[in-house]
Amino acid sequence: MPFYRTNIRPGLLDLEARAVFSQDVVDVHCGVTGAPPSFVHVMYTETDAMPDGIDGQVFGTIRSGRNGEQKAEIAARLSVLLCERAGVPVDSVTVSTADIEASYTMEGGVLLPEPGSAEEAAWKVG
Repeated sequence: MPFYRTNIRPGLLDLEARAVFSQDVVDVHCGVTGAPPSFVHVMYTETDAMPDGIDGQVFGTIRSGRNGEQKAEIAARLSVLLCERAGVPVDSVTVSTADIEASYTMEGGVLLPEPGSAEEAAWKVG
């Protein structure tokens, strides 16, 4: 369910760099939240319509229930990693997340439980 939309200037990341950054996104999201890697999705859009001074934007929709520290860690780590992969200054990248209610999300045709709930613990085991 975590879905990260990555808008970049044309030519900023080649396919190999996108694959590497996509794995970064999976590693960071799963490391911070404990989500299964197969749930994380990353999409790229090349666009000339970026704000002045911005080379890349990452916007992640994640299940609500993550705390502010988790969201800040995800944003900070992804920002640094995108800058490293693209070779651009840290102030030319923005990363943000938005909460989506678990009851609005599905993986494999199953509604996801709320993070940290008893249902999530049972779901992770089963």
